[in-house]
Amino acid sequence: MTTDADELMQLRLLDDFLDGEDVEPDLADLQAEIAQAQLAVKKANLRAIRAKLDAGADARVVPIDRARLRAQLQLAMSGDADLRMTLAARGNDDHDIDDLIDDLAELDHETGDRPA
Repeated sequence: MTTDADELMQLRLLDDFLDGEDVEPDLADLQAEIAQAQLAVKKANLRAIRAKLDAGADARVVPIDRARLRAQLQLAMSGDADLRMTLAARGNDDHDIDDLIDDLAELDHETGDRPA
């Protein structure tokens, strides 16, 4: 924390700088203070990010067996004409299939039928 004397000194240095006097050492001090302030901000941001990560640390990651779920989806698609028509209406690209696999994994996890 700065004192009144420190603030007065900083104002005098700034005044000298603006007047164009020989302030080469003062400019270096100013640049050092700016660098120190930037570092303090970066550290504070890092602490905030770590706190957010720590707050979500107890969230559980559920592994997904994508191959099994893809096979399950393909089997359902081959046996159900309505499902094929629904998927065709959505557009049947890999992105949609991946979204459906994610949905199946979530349903499996929620119902507890089998691990994802």
